[in-house]
Order: sequence, then C-alpha cells, then structure tokens
Amino acid sequence: MSENIKIKSDELSFAARGQAVVEARQPLETECRVLSVSAAAATTPSEVFAGEARYIGKVKFDCLVLTGGRVECMSAVAEFSDKITSPAIVAGAAVNIVPEVINVEASAEGGTLKAVAVVDTTAVTATSEEYSCLAEPDDGVYAEKRAVEYCTVCAEQTETAYVTDSVGGAKCAEILCASSRAVVTGVEAADGEIKASGSVYTDVIIRTDDDMTSSTKIVTPFVKNIAALGANEGNVAYAEVAVTDSTATLVADENRIELAVTLAVSATAFACRTAEVVTDVFCADYEIEPKTAEAKYCIVEPLATVTDTVDGQIPLADDRLAADNVLCVSGAFVTVTSATVEDKRVNVEGLVGGDIVYYNAEKNAVDSLSFRLPFSMPLSVHTDAKNAHVTACVTDVAVRVRRESVFDIKAEIAFTVMSSTPQSCRIIESVGMGEAIPRPDASVIIHIAKAGETLWQAAKALCCSPERVEQQNDATAPYAGGERLVNFCSKQ
Repeated sequence: MSENIKIKSDELSFAARGQAVVEARQPLETECRVLSVSAAAATTPSEVFAGEARYIGKVKFDCLVLTGGRVECMSAVAEFSDKITSPAIVAGAAVNIVPEVINVEASAEGGTLKAVAVVDTTAVTATSEEYSCLAEPDDGVYAEKRAVEYCTVCAEQTETAYVTDSVGGAKCAEILCASSRAVVTGVEAADGEIKASGSVYTDVIIRTDDDMTSSTKIVTPFVKNIAALGANEGNVAYAEVAVTDSTATLVADENRIELAVTLAVSATAFACRTAEVVTDVFCADYEIEPKTAEAKYCIVEPLATVTDTVDGQIPLADDRLAADNVLCVSGAFVTVTSATVEDKRVNVEGLVGGDIVYYNAEKNAVDSLSFRLPFSMPLSVHTDAKNAHVTACVTDVAVRVRRESVFDIKAEIAFTVMSSTPQSCRIIESVGMGEAIPRPDASVIIHIAKAGETLWQAAKALCCSPERVEQQNDATAPYAGGERLVNFCSKQ
C-alpha cells in the first residue's frame, strides 16, 4: 500500500501595506511658531476576515512651539480606524498591524494648531502552504526521493509588557514631552514560552533650571517571557515590539525622572522539520498516471539585530539665524525603503531624519531646522537566505555645530533583520495504476549514459529497479558519459 505524508510550511508574510492620514487640531490661546513636531502611532487589530484585516489606532503628536520667546510643548492624541486587504490574510488568523509614521507636519494659524501624520501600516501574518506528498509508492513502482527542509508555525502570541525606569540628576525644572522607541535584540524559544529581550530608547525634552530647552536620553533594557503553547527549545523565534504608551514624570524634590512605557510584544515560534518526499516515479510493468504538484516551502533563519551609523552635514540657509549650540533633537525617525541580499550580505536603503532645535546667542533666540539623510549600505549580517525583511529604529542622534552655519549629524540606528529562503520542488501526490505493459518473452534494453547521469535516471531509462541496474552493469553512478548500460529482461 502506498503511504502519504502531510507538509505544512509557514513563513512570516508582510502581506500588504496601507496608509492612513491622521489629523489632530488644538485651539491656541496665543500666537506661536512650530519648531518641531513628532508623532508616535499604535495600532490594534479589531477584526480579521478572509482577505481583510481591520484595525483601530491612535497617534500622539508632540509639538514644540515658540510662544512669547519661550519653548513650550503642545500634545494631542487622534484616534483612527482603517483596514488592510490582501489575499494572504486568512479569516481568524493572527495578524499583527505594524504602524510607521512616514511623514508628519504641523502648522499654527487661524488660532489653531494643526498636526497631520501619514501612517504607513503593514499587515504581518503567517501564510501557509499545505501538501499531501507520496512517501512510499505501491510495490513495483520505483520512486526517486528528495529530503526537503521546511518550517511550521508552532506558536504565536501577543502580550503587553510594562517597562519602568528612574533617572536622577537630570537638572530638570519641567518635562515638556517624552517619546520612546523599542528594539528587540534577542529572541529565544523554550518549552511553552518565548523570551524576547531588547531595549527602550526614550528622549525626554526638558526645561532646565536656567529656563533653557534640553534633552535627556534614557536607555532601559527589557525582558518579556511570553506564554506560547506549542513552543519548544530549539525553535526559531521572531518577535516584534511596539510602544503603545510612554509617560515621563518629574519628581521635583528628588530631581528625578520616572519613566513608564507600555509595549506590545508579538512573538512567533517556528519548528524546523525535514520530510522525504517522492519527486518522480516509474513502473516497468504497468502504465502509471502520477498526480503532481509544485510544492512551495520556506526555511526561516534566527532574527538578527545590528547597529550602524549614518553621518551627514546639513547647512543653514543664509536667511536663517546662525547656530551657537544645539538644544535638542526632536522627532527622530528612520524609514527603510529597500532591503536585498547580495553575496550573502544584507543591503539596506532608506532615510533618517528629525528636527534640530538650536540657540542663537546674538539674538537670544531659538530656531529649528529639519534634516533628512538618505543612506545605502551593507549591514554586518551574513546570511545564506534569499530574502530579508528589515525594520529600523533610531537609537541616538548626535549633532554638533560647525562654523555656526553647518550641523554635523551622526545618527545611530538599530536594524532588525528577519531572513527566509523560499524554495519549491515538483512532488508526486499520488499514483494511478493503468494497464499492464506488454513484453516479449525476452528482450534486452540498452541505454548509453549521459555525463552526470544518476542511477535513478539510468533505471528509469532501462525500465527496471536501480538495484537491477547495479546487478547487471559494472559502471558506477554518477556516470562519466558514454557507458553502455543494459537490462536483460524477460516476461514474468
């Protein structure tokens, strides 16, 4: 009797992208000028149908404005909802909606502060390919087999993590605003859980005791153990993290900043498996009708996070105030526009940007300048994979003034790489037996081998088992080419 096996291969699919334009308005009591605007987006899937994932979200805007010669912060939160459509989205599947603010603008006019953000969203879900493969054919049917490696999702879960920190000696009179970003640096699977670790990077814009604007950077490590039924030690695990809330509070009498950050951590574990499948068949005695399929399967590699820097210079226009010193950098962001694998190296292209708030001593005035630095570079990630999906996070931006009219900028970026290799092969799903092949009482089949020909190919040409080819011929496969192979066959 023939035997069949089931193959279910999964991969993380960045199924589709969408964009939402989110707007917030805030009434103004006095006239002001916008120096900088930053926006942070968070999303939560609400309903998942076949081909469609709906979600709700919110965007928090922090606008540094200059009013009455003083820097203030105006914050606003706007809620929105939207959907992403893709054939890869399956009803009831776990879908993670990853938001990225790719553009944000703010203006103050007509007694209203208006902030607009363009939120790019990506639906991440596990997509499956399932096949029933012939493992062992009926007696008399000879099979060529191949071992295939593939990965199957064995656990996926999203949980909330709460991260707190406390920083003293900040010389802070008032907190204007705070923005946090998070990076996963390591993921491990164990029995029944997935452990994700990384760091939260928070920029706190403050007013100092001498009434100047400044910034404080807080780096907070985190570890989250996620209950994931089905996960086991040795699985390949992935995790994504998003900041859903960030609050910085000043404890004035202790000169201490208390930080509270809420994270959504989504984790997936893959079990890596090997199956031996039949890729070709023939029968010497009966006509056969094999049912074939092109099987697609995927191998995933462990997550890798590396840090690199992007350098550049931004000049001031002639009509702008000269810069004596940098007060803070606000709204830092990075966007990856392309990620490819060439010669086992991951190459990325993208853009890093933000707003520089600076001080001019001659006029005793504050001004700001936006910067955008494109980049294209290889990462220190070596991989045999064919595809790479890369996300990025700005972990630090250092700016210094050169000659009062040029800013030297050095942005530190954490790149997280998820690599995979999709493959395919022709498989035999089943074999239908037909009429007997008529044979004479005795015959000799002769076959001249081609260079590189395998024992299986020779057996198929001679209409006998591979073992019979070896019994009746001295030549050894793979053949050099030109060998005269024979099969002395007789009617049974």
